[in-house]
Amino acid sequence: MSAFLTFIFYFLLTLFLLGLIGRIALRLWLRRLYKKMNSFTENHPGGFADQSQNQPKRGKRKMIDKNEGEYIDYEEMD
Repeated sequence: MSAFLTFIFYFLLTLFLLGLIGRIALRLWLRRLYKKMNSFTENHPGGFADQSQNQPKRGKRKMIDKNEGEYIDYEEMD
């Protein structure tokens, strides 16, 4: 019975240590990824957010040919 309890103790201790090491490794990996993404945005000003500003701005009025057709104003009937 004591061998079984010893096995359970070492098994749980191993799982605890793997979880601890996994959290530390994940934290380091995320920190490195964060630094890499910050250096990317510093090297490329504008980034993804400014891509919409690089497109030409359209006029607010529609450009319709004078010969396109006529405007019809519809009225509601009761």
